[in-house]
Amino acid sequence: MEHALVTAADFFRTVVREDFLAAIGMTVFLSLVSGFFAILAGFLSAFMGMSAIRPLRWLSSVYIELFRNTPLLIQLYIYYKGLQSIGIILDPVICGILGLSLYTGAYLSEVFRSGLLSVPANQLDAGLAMGLSRFEAYGLILIPQAFRVILPPLCNQMINLTKNSSLVAFITVEDIFYMVYKGAVDEFQPMKYFVIGAMLYVTLTLTIAAVTQLLDWLIDRRILRFPAIASVQEVAA
Repeated sequence: MEHALVTAADFFRTVVREDFLAAIGMTVFLSLVSGFFAILAGFLSAFMGMSAIRPLRWLSSVYIELFRNTPLLIQLYIYYKGLQSIGIILDPVICGILGLSLYTGAYLSEVFRSGLLSVPANQLDAGLAMGLSRFEAYGLILIPQAFRVILPPLCNQMINLTKNSSLVAFITVEDIFYMVYKGAVDEFQPMKYFVIGAMLYVTLTLTIAAVTQLLDWLIDRRILRFPAIASVQEVAA
């Protein structure tokens, strides 16, 4: 009968294996790259949703509702298997990045929109009155002020993205979950490998939370600032 207890020796002996280190690297890579593109997609959708142009607002709403209300696993299989049926063959890693980015971006769109709306409307008007374009006013005035509001839910979504990255194992990407499941089946030790997998994901998500708290502390202590932006904000205020 398999022992339920996983010792520290078992953990370190397993995770320092070459295949496990590669899997950890793949999960980190997917999380970082997908997080970057998710932020871009979220901001783009948020700006479209706040646009005065109705078709852009409609497109933003369709994107948000479509991707938030369908399972991520189905989206991944559409990119990995569905596109093959029409002659488009993508690498599994690309499919994973595409799925994680668009799915998380749909959630971040509402996060960013709420954060931007928390900034008084007269800040945007002041920026436009100074001769800034709408894009410059958002980048130089609204986004820096909304950052503190956006940071906590952004952290939550990055944690969710890291956990959701485990689904790419189902499209043959050799990430942490792929190696955990393979080890559990090959060595008939499911408890050992699944506990190790859980510990690895906890380590990654706690790291994200720690970085977020550090950023918040640096901003709160005014150690991390945007000097070039601060002067614009003061004039706009």
